[in-house]
Amino acid sequence: MRKLISILGLLILIVTISGSQTDLKKKDAFESSSCMGCHGMTAMGGLGPPLAQTKLEQIEFLNTVRNGKGMMPGTPVEQLSNEDAKTIYDDVKARPWNEEQIPLAFKVGSMLTTKNVAKIFLAVSLFSFIFVIRGIAYWVKLAGFKYMKPALRRFGYGKALGVALKSLIFDGLFVGSLWRKSKHLWAMHGLMLYGMIGLATADILMQIFNPTRADLALSNPLKILPIFAGVMVLIGVAYVMKRYKTDEYIDNGLTLGRDYLFVFLLFQTVLSGILTLVINRTTAFGWVMPIYIYHLAFVCALMISAPFTRFQHAWIVPIMVSLTKVTEAVTASGVEIGFLREPSPGRHHKSLRIAEDVVARVYDEPAKEITIRYYP
Repeated sequence: MRKLISILGLLILIVTISGSQTDLKKKDAFESSSCMGCHGMTAMGGLGPPLAQTKLEQIEFLNTVRNGKGMMPGTPVEQLSNEDAKTIYDDVKARPWNEEQIPLAFKVGSMLTTKNVAKIFLAVSLFSFIFVIRGIAYWVKLAGFKYMKPALRRFGYGKALGVALKSLIFDGLFVGSLWRKSKHLWAMHGLMLYGMIGLATADILMQIFNPTRADLALSNPLKILPIFAGVMVLIGVAYVMKRYKTDEYIDNGLTLGRDYLFVFLLFQTVLSGILTLVINRTTAFGWVMPIYIYHLAFVCALMISAPFTRFQHAWIVPIMVSLTKVTEAVTASGVEIGFLREPSPGRHHKSLRIAEDVVARVYDEPAKEITIRYYP
């Protein structure tokens, strides 16, 4: 944990003391700029197109620099003056054209347009959403909530919805039960939960207020939020790794391998995001885009894997707790419902394995299918 915090401190220090490029020299101005990161060391292309012998007029070149294009973010005048942009323009326009230097990366980069990346993330989000809903439906079915329909009708759907929403906020979002049990566990749990919410919120706000992904000052709230949230998640991941190493009961017998994969993907996602920010503020511009692509790939992998790990409890448990609260409210009102509560989601598969083992011992053969219903 201490080593991770030390590394984070060093990265933040580098970001803080590293400024944007200014006062570019006319000779080799291109190499002194962040443009090299995407357009190659010789301006013959990288993940971005070649700039050597550019056919763009100076005004068109400046408009692209300021407003961005495709995956290329816009660069504000505070980060690159018009005079420096002109110096870069003169440099790349005078550079020799050598088609043999166009890298394979350009072909890859040409496919990573904003539209194509949006399609990829839409497909990944749809895949993840389908399995999230499938998982929720599975647990709600096990809870036997459909048998409460007559009781809910008598209790009132509006009142039941109010109870459910209140539970989702206080027991789900604020994790009230864990707060009452252990402030330490609540804080460790909150690092990942609120860190992930912060990262998601920052990305949404960035799409609204900075759609060109122009570089922003570190004092800008759109920078502060993702940096702070990313550090929270990294510390939370470090704590989870420690638990997996020291807790002998961490294996739930079902998802351990997938859980390890998810934690690894989450660590790589946040770390690569921070590295992209750090390197973008140093002179190692050639690494910016590859690490950013690496970051996007891990974000996709993380979204795909999440519904198949124990970390789906981030949305399953709040929903199940809200159903329990509704059940308790209906019971307290005097309405007869036939059962008291559903089991905790983390316990069902263990109960099912016990039941299957009992049936196999009694009948000397495995059961074809066992369904467990929970009553008082």
